[in-house]
Amino acid sequence: MYHESSDVVILCGGLGTRLQPVLKDRPKPMAPINGRPFLDLVVDHILSHGFRRIVFCTGHHGNWIAQHVSRRTDCETIISQEATPLGTAGALRGCRSQLTTTTTLILNGDSLCRIDLQSLLARHRHRQAVATMAVIPSNDRTDAGGVRMDELGWIRSFQEKHRAPFLNAGIYAIETQAIHLIPDSVPCSLERDVFPRLVDGRLYGYPCQVPLYDIGTPERLAAFEALEKKTPEHHCTTSLSQ
Repeated sequence: MYHESSDVVILCGGLGTRLQPVLKDRPKPMAPINGRPFLDLVVDHILSHGFRRIVFCTGHHGNWIAQHVSRRTDCETIISQEATPLGTAGALRGCRSQLTTTTTLILNGDSLCRIDLQSLLARHRHRQAVATMAVIPSNDRTDAGGVRMDELGWIRSFQEKHRAPFLNAGIYAIETQAIHLIPDSVPCSLERDVFPRLVDGRLYGYPCQVPLYDIGTPERLAAFEALEKKTPEHHCTTSLSQ
């Protein structure tokens, strides 16, 4: 089977303040899920779609992640450690010298949405977008970033903490030219500082019918762990037509 090729970046620099009672001195992606770090589930999902080169953007207690992923023999792992927190965009800009492909897939190390990554990348390239964002139906949720798209699937606005048809699923395909929009050594966010500059017809939305899980609170972490224990394997590859 043919696989699209791309480097993958996993953003792992979050402080995980609300999870400190559980994490102690570990970074949030290393939160335990039935005996395995949450990050392993994200990496397994990436590898299941044929990608083999992963850059881990680390920050707070990043040595935990570096030591853990260095043991893997099923992929090439590269560590990009930031000295000070630079946000999601700043971390991506900081690892640009370690990227080898013109298109890069980006995932968060503290959330999981098991979409078909190959289909996302293929759609991104077919649409010739500068960036593509995976989105899921909001079902009236207002606790995540709301997204509105036009009839052709191009993202036209963001509505943070307000009702919108879709939510940002935290998975992106992005071209090198978008990374060059990010200033050097300045804290900034993909979601707040970069993507809003692309709503002129350069940012595509890839809708999926796939659950989004994040482990940002002890309650969400416990709920996800219980779900994984009950149904450890999920194969969600359904996208909405667009």
